[in-house]
Amino acid sequence: MLNTDNESATRTITTQRTNPNQRPLRVKRAKSLTKSRVEPYIFILPTVALFAVVLIIPIANLTLYSLGDSNLFQGFTGWNNFENFSYLASAKFLQTVLVTVIWLVGGVVGIVVCGLAIALALNKPIKGRTLFRALVIIPWIVPHAFAGAMWSWVLQPQFGILNRVLVTTGLVSEPISFLDADSALATVIIVRIWQGAPFMIITLLAGLQTIPNEIEEAAQIDGATWFQRLRYITLPHLRPVLTVSTLIVAAWTLQVFDTVYVMTNGGPARSTQIIALDIYSKVFIESDLGSGAAMALVTLIVVSVMSWRALRKEGQETV
Repeated sequence: MLNTDNESATRTITTQRTNPNQRPLRVKRAKSLTKSRVEPYIFILPTVALFAVVLIIPIANLTLYSLGDSNLFQGFTGWNNFENFSYLASAKFLQTVLVTVIWLVGGVVGIVVCGLAIALALNKPIKGRTLFRALVIIPWIVPHAFAGAMWSWVLQPQFGILNRVLVTTGLVSEPISFLDADSALATVIIVRIWQGAPFMIITLLAGLQTIPNEIEEAAQIDGATWFQRLRYITLPHLRPVLTVSTLIVAAWTLQVFDTVYVMTNGGPARSTQIIALDIYSKVFIESDLGSGAAMALVTLIVVSVMSWRALRKEGQETV
């Protein structure tokens, strides 16, 4: 047995000595393996660098400003024991949160419902469908500030075209003030729906094209009503698109500033003071960069957690 092992070892050494190309081949394989492991990181390095510049660095600055006394000219000037976050417990900020929640829920639900209804209508083989699909995009490409100015003029109580039409046709006896303390929030939400619905229409129309016609036809043959086909066929197929589109619309709605600023500037009596306007007021009017940064940081955390939970739930249900 011992002799057999010695003979095998001898043959191995002899083979290595007689095959001088084996060692360079191993080195070559090791280099190739190392290159294949490192290469992906080299490709994503520019993306990671860009990600750090446009996201991580601003968030780091935002966090730093929220933790101390800060202003637009000197930046962070010193630690202040979380005093910036005390504004988040004030009655004024809680009113802002309430207005923002109504603005967000009303705007997003309105955009989803209107977008779904119009997308379903434009998915039918109606005459002039291409023209209608092109026309519904127009509100989306109108700049927010211009949309705010345009609607302010349209809704103006004395000279606005909408009040003139209503009074002339006898639908109302006196001009309506669409931007008073009781109706201003509802009015800006409707304007938000008008401007945000086109994005939902486009994405849902794309999703509707992926539903096989055979399924719809089979359901019709089985006697399914329109509502049953919508509930059990259309909406389940649209759910992934609907989830992502709703998250995007919600994020955009929270970011909207110029439309509300032009139409109401947060008034009257802070009835339309959404959080974007409150941050602007703190930073640029009251020169309190720290409190503005604290509001923005908390908003960012809340929105990130909500988005992560929604996407995670959607991913689990899809799997």
